Amino acid sequence: MKAIATVIAALALSTTAYAAPNSGEGYQADSSFVSTKTRAEVKAETVAALRRGEILHGEEYPRSVTLPGSAKTRAEVKAELAAALRQGEIRHEQ
Repeated sequence: MKAIATVIAALALSTTAYAAPNSGEGYQADSSFVSTKTRAEVKAETVAALRRGEILHGEEYPRSVTLPGSAKTRAEVKAELAAALRQGEIRHEQ
Protein backbone atom coordinates (compact mmCIF):
# COMPACT_ATOMS: atom_id res chain seq x y z
CA MET A 1 0.00 0.00 0.00
CA LYS A 2 2.84 2.35 0.88
CA ALA A 3 4.50 1.61 -2.46
CA ILE A 4 1.36 2.63 -4.40
CA ALA A 5 1.08 5.89 -2.46
CA THR A 6 4.75 6.61 -3.15
CA VAL A 7 4.30 5.99 -6.88
CA ILE A 8 1.21 8.22 -7.02
CA ALA A 9 3.02 11.00 -5.14
CA ALA A 10 6.05 10.70 -7.45
CA LEU A 11 3.84 10.90 -10.57
CA ALA A 12 1.97 13.91 -9.21
CA LEU A 13 5.20 15.75 -8.46
CA SER A 14 6.78 14.87 -11.80
CA THR A 15 3.85 16.22 -13.85
CA THR A 16 3.73 19.54 -12.01
CA ALA A 17 7.47 20.04 -12.37
CA TYR A 18 7.19 20.15 -16.17
CA ALA A 19 4.04 22.25 -16.43
CA ALA A 20 4.43 25.51 -18.34
CA PRO A 21 3.84 28.65 -16.31
CA ASN A 22 0.32 30.02 -16.75
CA SER A 23 0.13 33.79 -17.13
CA GLY A 24 -3.65 33.73 -16.89
CA GLU A 25 -4.06 35.09 -20.42
CA GLY A 26 -4.85 31.80 -22.16
CA TYR A 27 -2.91 30.56 -25.20
CA GLN A 28 0.59 32.01 -25.51
CA ALA A 29 1.68 31.53 -29.12
CA ASP A 30 4.79 33.62 -29.70
CA SER A 31 6.61 34.86 -26.64
CA SER A 32 9.53 36.23 -28.68
CA PHE A 33 7.48 39.19 -30.02
CA VAL A 34 8.30 42.51 -28.38
CA SER A 35 5.90 45.39 -28.94
CA THR A 36 7.17 48.90 -29.54
CA LYS A 37 3.91 50.42 -28.22
CA THR A 38 2.43 50.56 -24.77
CA ARG A 39 -0.95 49.04 -23.97
CA ALA A 40 -2.37 52.57 -23.60
CA GLU A 41 -1.12 53.53 -27.09
CA VAL A 42 -2.74 50.46 -28.64
CA LYS A 43 -6.02 51.17 -26.86
CA ALA A 44 -5.95 54.80 -28.03
CA GLU A 45 -5.33 53.68 -31.64
CA THR A 46 -8.26 51.26 -31.39
CA VAL A 47 -10.61 53.97 -30.10
CA ALA A 48 -9.49 56.33 -32.89
CA ALA A 49 -10.04 53.63 -35.53
CA LEU A 50 -13.53 52.95 -34.16
CA ARG A 51 -14.38 56.65 -34.35
CA ARG A 52 -13.14 56.83 -37.95
CA GLY A 53 -15.29 53.83 -38.83
CA GLU A 54 -12.33 51.63 -39.73
CA ILE A 55 -13.43 48.86 -37.36
CA LEU A 56 -17.01 47.97 -38.13
CA HIS A 57 -18.00 45.19 -35.73
CA GLY A 58 -15.87 44.62 -32.67
CA GLU A 59 -12.66 42.98 -33.76
CA GLU A 60 -13.65 42.45 -37.40
CA TYR A 61 -10.81 43.25 -39.78
CA PRO A 62 -11.06 46.87 -41.01
CA ARG A 63 -12.48 47.24 -44.46
CA SER A 64 -13.26 50.12 -46.74
CA VAL A 65 -16.85 51.30 -46.56
CA THR A 66 -18.25 53.53 -49.24
CA LEU A 67 -21.86 54.57 -49.03
CA PRO A 68 -23.83 54.59 -52.26
CA GLY A 69 -24.27 58.08 -53.62
CA SER A 70 -27.52 59.48 -54.95
CA ALA A 71 -27.95 61.12 -58.33
CA LYS A 72 -31.02 62.98 -57.05
CA THR A 73 -31.18 66.10 -54.96
CA ARG A 74 -33.11 66.28 -51.71
CA ALA A 75 -35.75 68.42 -53.42
CA GLU A 76 -36.23 65.80 -56.17
CA VAL A 77 -36.68 63.01 -53.62
CA LYS A 78 -39.21 65.09 -51.66
CA ALA A 79 -41.12 65.85 -54.85
CA GLU A 80 -41.23 62.13 -55.74
CA LEU A 81 -42.50 61.33 -52.25
CA ALA A 82 -45.25 63.96 -52.50
CA ALA A 83 -46.32 62.61 -55.92
CA ALA A 84 -46.39 59.02 -54.63
CA LEU A 85 -48.53 60.08 -51.67
CA ARG A 86 -50.95 61.97 -53.96
CA GLN A 87 -51.27 58.99 -56.31
CA GLY A 88 -51.89 56.57 -53.45
CA GLU A 89 -48.70 54.57 -54.06
CA ILE A 90 -47.69 55.16 -50.43
CA ARG A 91 -50.09 55.38 -47.52
CA HIS A 92 -49.31 57.96 -44.88
CA GLU A 93 -50.75 57.19 -41.47
CA GLN A 94 -50.52 59.62 -38.60
